[in-house]
This record gives sequence, C-alpha cells and structure tokens, in this order.
Amino acid sequence: MEYAFYAEQIYRLKEGIVQARVLPAQEAATLGYEDGYTAQKPEGRLYVDGFDSEAAARYHLEGLTDCKIMN
Repeated sequence: MEYAFYAEQIYRLKEGIVQARVLPAQEAATLGYEDGYTAQKPEGRLYVDGFDSEAAARYHLEGLTDCKIMN
C-alpha cells in the first residue's frame, strides 16, 4: 500500500452528513481501497484518501463540514 492510513468518507446526501473513519493500510487493502478510490454505494458517494499518519487522516476529516468520524 502506498500510505499507512486511509480516510474512508461516505457523503450521505439524504442525511446531509459525511460519515467517515480512519483505516490502517491492511484493512483498506482488504476492502480494495487505494488513494483516490471513489465509488457510488447505496448509502452515498464513497471517497478514499491516503495519509502517512493517522493524525494527518484525522486532521483532514476534522476539516470536513458535518463530518461524523465513526472511530
């Protein structure tokens, strides 16, 4: 994997929120994620961004409007 941590962000338009979590590289790889991955899921639009540290991923998520970090 290119990065140590990945931020998984689901933009839930009906609820008007972003649901997010930080994943270690191993878990992201299991889910088939990589930096820049996007997909349309039943619950909303999924975006995945890679980061060198967990702190950097959390900082990114904390800057998103109406973001609920799940872990």
